[in-house]
Amino acid sequence: MITSLLRLLQLCSQTLPVGAYAYSQAQEYAIATDVVNDAASAELWIMGVFTDGLGRLDLPALALAYRAVENKNWTALDDLNEYLQASRETRELLLEDIEMGRSMQRLLKSLQLDNGVTSRPSFVTQFACAGVCCSIDLQDLMTGFSYSWLENQVMVASKSVPIGQSESQKILYKLGDSVPVTVAKALELAEEPDFGTSLHGLAILSARHEVMEARLYRS
Repeated sequence: MITSLLRLLQLCSQTLPVGAYAYSQAQEYAIATDVVNDAASAELWIMGVFTDGLGRLDLPALALAYRAVENKNWTALDDLNEYLQASRETRELLLEDIEMGRSMQRLLKSLQLDNGVTSRPSFVTQFACAGVCCSIDLQDLMTGFSYSWLENQVMVASKSVPIGQSESQKILYKLGDSVPVTVAKALELAEEPDFGTSLHGLAILSARHEVMEARLYRS
């Protein structure tokens, strides 16, 4: 139990060498265009993308990927890779998923952990591989995945709005309340024949971010 908790903390650490800190998932453009301009609007933006985006696509896929890895069903894992990447609505978001996935796969290989056989993995499916290999409970893994994503988004707001450290922690504390509900809903969606959603506003801002002249983040 303690070992699996330590492994989960390691996977969720900002020091994990997958480059998550380099991506804002269009939040940088939202800040540049004043859609996000203070703590309240940052919290609203992050909450919306988390519950309506990540919670309806990445988290259900994580649950399915976890089960596929448990059964060593690499074909099902490849299908999830393709589904996730087909669901990325802009070039930036697709490249983010692929590059983070490959970085995670390299890490798993260096640790001699199962990672599937695809040459173009999604970060979600590789995170599932890590979870299974480290004997991390599925709900705990989904919770950790959620927290890591939320923390990264709050860090973007902290640096770029900017928002003070104490205010950032207040936002992260409040956003944490949404994690159990979102994870539970994602587990339900994983039982459906189809899952995923389209966030049109996010897609538009992400596409515009691709041609933004001066930027700190890659998405």
